[in-house]
Amino acid sequence: MTVALLDVRNVSRRFGGLKAIDDVSFRLNEGEIVGLIGSNGAGKTTLVNLVTGHLRPSQGEISFRGQRVTGRKPHDLASKGLMRTFQIVQPFNALTALDNVAAAAMFAGGARSLSSAREQADAALSNLGISHCRDHLPVRMTLAERKRLELARAWVAKPKLLFLDEVNAGLNTGEIEGVLGMIRKIAAEGVAIVIIEHLMKVVKGLCPQLIVLHRGQLLASGPTDEVARNPSVIEAYLGTRGAAAMLGEEP
Repeated sequence: MTVALLDVRNVSRRFGGLKAIDDVSFRLNEGEIVGLIGSNGAGKTTLVNLVTGHLRPSQGEISFRGQRVTGRKPHDLASKGLMRTFQIVQPFNALTALDNVAAAAMFAGGARSLSSAREQADAALSNLGISHCRDHLPVRMTLAERKRLELARAWVAKPKLLFLDEVNAGLNTGEIEGVLGMIRKIAAEGVAIVIIEHLMKVVKGLCPQLIVLHRGQLLASGPTDEVARNPSVIEAYLGTRGAAAMLGEEP
């Protein structure tokens, strides 16, 4: 069997008597773009926190690139190529946009000097359309610009797998289209991407594969059109109109 890029096996997480994630298993391969969907409280962010080391599973195993990484710290996983962004962006507020990205290039991107890191950061800011913000502190940037800054920091870290948590939250239609273009550019370099998203038009336009969580359990996974027709997914999350919109059909 081909070794998966990410292999999550029977992972659960309890908070006291609450089982936020319940025996979830899935595999991701190199270069895949996967949507992670489900209603509020379904466990999406908790699952990402488990995979990226921000939480430790109560049970189960996680392997990345063939190595067991269960319980590893986020900085260790980031250095191995497993990265994530946050729904609420978390830049270094005392650093300029350029040095925010340069810090990521130094830490996880293999830059051997500050000048090299800043060169990589400059290129990333340019590719993501925010080179005009290079000398700005994050507080001077718009939300859309800070979202792109978050993507730039992840990009220069040279990830193999990138989790994007609600990267479009709070953006208008034009800003969303811009961010999706950036995501496609990152994916074109062979980076596997998992995106948590509530906007079904984004999921349909970006994600060939879906993972659906419901009350902490894996409800369905597979090709997007197949999952959108799954009666359990329609009943628990999409509804008839939502499923029709994803499939491009009249409800």
